[in-house]
Amino acid sequence: MISDGALKRVLPASAVALLGDLLRWLAWAIVVAIWVAFLPAYAGMIRLAFDQPSNSDFTIFYYTSRLVRDGLSMYGESPAQYGLVWGFDHLGNLNPPQLQLFMMPLAWLSYEHALIAWVALSGCCLAASLVVIARALGLGWSMRRALVTGAVVLPLSAFTSVASTCELTFVLMLPFTLAWRAWREGRWRSAGAWLGLCASAKIFLLLFLPWLILRRHWTAVRSFVAVLFATVLIAATAFGVGAYRLWLATLSDVFWWWMPMNVSWQGFFGRTLEGGPGLMAMLPPVAFVHPVTVAGTAFFVALVALLALRSRWHSADRQMMSLFLAALLMSPLGWVYYLPMAFGPFVGWLRADHDWQGIRSAGRDALILGLTGFALLYVPSDALLAGQPSGIATATIASTYFWGVLFLWLSTLWARQA
Repeated sequence: MISDGALKRVLPASAVALLGDLLRWLAWAIVVAIWVAFLPAYAGMIRLAFDQPSNSDFTIFYYTSRLVRDGLSMYGESPAQYGLVWGFDHLGNLNPPQLQLFMMPLAWLSYEHALIAWVALSGCCLAASLVVIARALGLGWSMRRALVTGAVVLPLSAFTSVASTCELTFVLMLPFTLAWRAWREGRWRSAGAWLGLCASAKIFLLLFLPWLILRRHWTAVRSFVAVLFATVLIAATAFGVGAYRLWLATLSDVFWWWMPMNVSWQGFFGRTLEGGPGLMAMLPPVAFVHPVTVAGTAFFVALVALLALRSRWHSADRQMMSLFLAALLMSPLGWVYYLPMAFGPFVGWLRADHDWQGIRSAGRDALILGLTGFALLYVPSDALLAGQPSGIATATIASTYFWGVLFLWLSTLWARQA
């Protein structure tokens, strides 16, 4: 798992000769311990979705389908009529109507059977994405590689949060990975089409469209817009134009920016300056939270536009990784559980197909930023409320994932590789 050559980069040759085997056995023991600890934890998180539906985002997908099937609005209605204990007087669905087209088959299943089907579909999409990534990078999969990769990603909050919420991350990971592969190969029509499909489900990915426009990839722009327009047209035909008015009204009612899983600029300033349940604000109630948030978002947009116009990056991996992280930071609700979607660009950017040369060639500053950001994503979500009540703790501990994503994004800007 760890060659002598790799050990000699950090240890004297005499120490490697003496302790090399011991260090390798210790590394394998850690890998096995992580799998033994986290497999039951993941199973428990999914089981909780069966036992307590109110704690799962899948509940929103499922009961929205039930509401539409029964002739009710997909926005603003309460699922209490189905016997569900829910904390609000409405379901809180923030997804655009076109996404609900994909979810409608769930309405004819019981909640338990629908969740089983959803977990199976998510697992298949994750497996298919990993196969696409491995083939695109020319990586041969083995049991050893699978065990080590699992040990690295299983403890990450980006993955544990997908399991705890039963979100659609792994389902969207497949089309995003196909877009990444097409981008790498210069197949712009396919790249734009897959990105348009992803953006129709999660609008924060619309950031890719102005980038493609600024870089004059017109074939990708046309296919992106065509797919996006087609999904909206089909959804408007199926559900009515009024569904979009209700969706926009629902978006205006969002108040949960403060949640620690929100890695966006708005989430950081919302909880830091306004606080939230269990989180103390740094300042008394102030009126400039919204202007500061808008200014921060405008800064990110301007910086991404500048990079698009002046960047000499030739790496599709670096482009997609940087754009994806920037989109999360700019989105009002950039949840940490979206991060696994960009697994392909991430390992491609690190040059997993060339002995991880991307890590060694990035430069010291980018390496420090990247490692720091990645390490912060290992902090368990249960620890994010530590130190309260404290405004400093809100800006630091409760915003751990924001800082992690921000540092990762900055590392993509600072890295020296092409």
